[in-house]
Amino acid sequence: MTIRVLTGDQVAGLLPMDQAIQLMRQGFGALSSGRAVMPLRARVDMECGDAHLMPASLDGTGLCVKIVTTYPGNRELSLPVVQGMLLVFDPQTGSPRALMDCRRLTAIRTGAGGGLAVDLLSRPDSRVLGLIGAGVQSQMQLRAALCVRRLDHVVVYDAVPANAHALQRQLAAEEQTPAIEVVESVAEVVRQADILITATTSRTPTFDGRAVRPGTHINAIGVYMPDRRELDEHAVGRAYVVVDCRRAAEHEAGDLILAGRAPDAELGEVVNGTAAGRKDDQQITLFKSVGVAVQDAVAASWVLNQAEQSGIGVEIDL
Repeated sequence: MTIRVLTGDQVAGLLPMDQAIQLMRQGFGALSSGRAVMPLRARVDMECGDAHLMPASLDGTGLCVKIVTTYPGNRELSLPVVQGMLLVFDPQTGSPRALMDCRRLTAIRTGAGGGLAVDLLSRPDSRVLGLIGAGVQSQMQLRAALCVRRLDHVVVYDAVPANAHALQRQLAAEEQTPAIEVVESVAEVVRQADILITATTSRTPTFDGRAVRPGTHINAIGVYMPDRRELDEHAVGRAYVVVDCRRAAEHEAGDLILAGRAPDAELGEVVNGTAAGRKDDQQITLFKSVGVAVQDAVAASWVLNQAEQSGIGVEIDL
């Protein structure tokens, strides 16, 4: 039995953001049309962090299983907070085909899901993107949004200002990045944003939802636990709410659960044309993501196929 092993850098090199967005379109469409098998994620809570097991199979093309851990204390140890591995199995034999680092893949596919939501739900003339939180996922959400919208300005707030300035310096060094402004209050981000992205680990709402301007699109990406939320009941109550998966949102989307708000549609239903997207330029739209395994399945399948064609990775006999 031979298995291909891929590093995080190799995965990232094989999964450009524009391609990842198209893969998310396929994956969410398949999920909402019943062409994917995806149990809810299993969670194991431990003293210092938690672990999640996320399996999925898409169109019978094989099984992908991801195990990811989140250990907040790793910051003090100079280790990644989110780590994990992903296995891809052959659909005909059940034999493992590949083992790959999933930290980079998870970051890219999460960003790409947000980019797809921006493409489907934000106003086409959106020019200002607001980031609440300045971590890796904020960077990915911005890169994905740049694939689908012509942004002129980015406004960033982080509870730790040094993090926002670090993100500003990093992105300013890249080509075709719009002007990036670091602000001192989250209210200023909300005031300016046409597209508003929350990518934090906050347990409580990060801003007053009554301040959201008509026509704003929101991506709420950061939290996936029923007792935590980045958005208050005002933001959720005013919005047309789209989720990645209804079943997952019922168990994990604290932003909706704590507000007593049911979703209006799945993102895949909007992709498939079985649910509406944005109604008009005044509507507030919200994509609430908890992250689902079908995203890993479509991304990992693409990465593995590209790696096999290019001879990338190390083959190991087990």
